[in-house]
Amino acid sequence: MVKTAGSIALLAALGALAVAGPAGAGPATGHAAAAKPKTTLATVYDQGFTPPTVKIKVNGSVKWTWDSFNTDFHTVTLNSAPKGVGMFGSSKRSVNYNFTHKFTKIGKYVVFCTLHPGNQQTVIVSK
Repeated sequence: MVKTAGSIALLAALGALAVAGPAGAGPATGHAAAAKPKTTLATVYDQGFTPPTVKIKVNGSVKWTWDSFNTDFHTVTLNSAPKGVGMFGSSKRSVNYNFTHKFTKIGKYVVFCTLHPGNQQTVIVSK
């Protein structure tokens, strides 16, 4: 094969494409994409929280949904948490409401209803 300036440029372009991969593929890192933090569902109902204990991974969230059959108002309010965690809580609601909180620190959390302090739930956050 006779090499001309045009054929050399074409070979260089093809070589660059082979190294870079398909357009839009992004750089190959050899690592799988990080998993998106999971949201775990829980329910707030007149008799308490379900499930009584929620286990999640750090940076995961819990989404509480108020049961549509509630006859009373309820809250999800932090009662205890690992040192340095800021207070959080939902509004007072009775039915068809959602509240989500992201947990960024490993440890044991207890949430409760400020209107019914005996209604509690434990959230265990692990690595």
